[in-house]
Amino acid sequence: MLKFLIFCLIGLSVFGYTFPYDGDVLVLNDNNINAAIKQYDYLLVEFYATWCGHCKQFAPEYSQFATQVKDAGQPFIVAKLNGGDQEKQAMNRYKVSSFPTIILLIKGHAVPYNGDRSANGLMNFVTQALEDKLVRIDEIDDVYKFLSDNNLSLLYFIKDLQQPELQIYSLAAKIFPNLKFGYTTSAYARKLYDVDEGQIVLFRTFEERRKEFTDQLTLEKLTNFLYENSTPSFEELDNKSYASIFNKNTPALILFWNQQSQETKDVLKLIAPNIKKRITVVSVYSDNYMVNQVTSHLFINTPTFPSLYYYKTTNEVYKFQGQITVENVMRFVHEANNGKIKRKQKSQPIPNQTSNVLKVVGDTFDELVLNSKKNILVQFCQTSNSKCYEPEFEDLAEELKKNDNLVLGQIDLSYNDLDNVNIENYPGFKLYIPKVTSNPINFDQEFSKENLYEFIKQNVQLTYRDKEQNKNKSDL
Repeated sequence: MLKFLIFCLIGLSVFGYTFPYDGDVLVLNDNNINAAIKQYDYLLVEFYATWCGHCKQFAPEYSQFATQVKDAGQPFIVAKLNGGDQEKQAMNRYKVSSFPTIILLIKGHAVPYNGDRSANGLMNFVTQALEDKLVRIDEIDDVYKFLSDNNLSLLYFIKDLQQPELQIYSLAAKIFPNLKFGYTTSAYARKLYDVDEGQIVLFRTFEERRKEFTDQLTLEKLTNFLYENSTPSFEELDNKSYASIFNKNTPALILFWNQQSQETKDVLKLIAPNIKKRITVVSVYSDNYMVNQVTSHLFINTPTFPSLYYYKTTNEVYKFQGQITVENVMRFVHEANNGKIKRKQKSQPIPNQTSNVLKVVGDTFDELVLNSKKNILVQFCQTSNSKCYEPEFEDLAEELKKNDNLVLGQIDLSYNDLDNVNIENYPGFKLYIPKVTSNPINFDQEFSKENLYEFIKQNVQLTYRDKEQNKNKSDL
């Protein structure tokens, strides 16, 4: 009881809000994350799941790192949030789709961490992220050089160094580490670039070469301006746009095209500026070195050119059907956003059968399971949450391989979608009986090879090609 009270009260803040701690790690949830963001400028958050094997392995390292941060008096808080079991609002807010995911929140704005899971890696990441990113430029030659050396640069034309808005500008620089932030007090520079005192201008090498920030300077408004204007409205996919889309779960229209279908790019170029605030638009040429990576994310086994996909999240992908025109594509996006068309079903490529367990994927489930002439016991796994007991299932399949009346199959629901199949706990098992496959028999006991075999005996009359083996397998 005393330990529980200490756990709950140790997070008492000077503002009167109590945060729970696990050791030196602040525990976040959907109810307290907004309060934490208001109270702490910098939060390093691990999104984890209790069932995730990688999370369990990383937990001691992360806990030790939190203690190092506390002892060193670092200006950020180490936190964690259980997004795999309950806290779904925060998961959706920061577009977290895998575990563990580590994000640095700067005033609530996310800067993802993609390094190795080590205390040193985390410390280097946060230290670099919190460094002052502003470049002071007062000589006009330096202004020229700053703008010519960077494809994308932001320049703040300030009156003097005491301008309080510089603090907001500095925070924005930390949120956009790949964008160069400069400021100048040069009156000559203001005159040369025809801007007013206090003006912020984004200089870029694509589309309109300069975009002026004309709103009142707040962190929210400046970051929104930069999110909207720091990337082209339409571009060929590269490492940067790939990471933005698939690592951050950014909605995107993705066009696959080749030399014979160049005109489809013109259609997307017309659409892109109108939807850029909400959806990234990219093209993938047939010989783009990232074709295989993209098709893997979209669960496309054989891409066709041209073809168009709308990626909303990892679990929500839509395939465009019909002629690629401005009107048709805009209607397609609207219908996908409003639930009027079905999402594309995920399926792994059809595998070669190399074991006693029949490997099933989304595209073969109807043929191999629902239309099977034999009884088929299917193991539903999720390798993404480390709850697949494949070795024991393989052993059982080996011992039953000579029977004529039963097939053991397996499908991974991390990478394959199935309509009307609900699994509450993994691994899940369902026995499909020919002609009554719409009502499979659920295996509801604790998983073990012995329990599974008893379940089979109760529901299937096993027959064997080798009569010597048609006997009780009680020694399994």
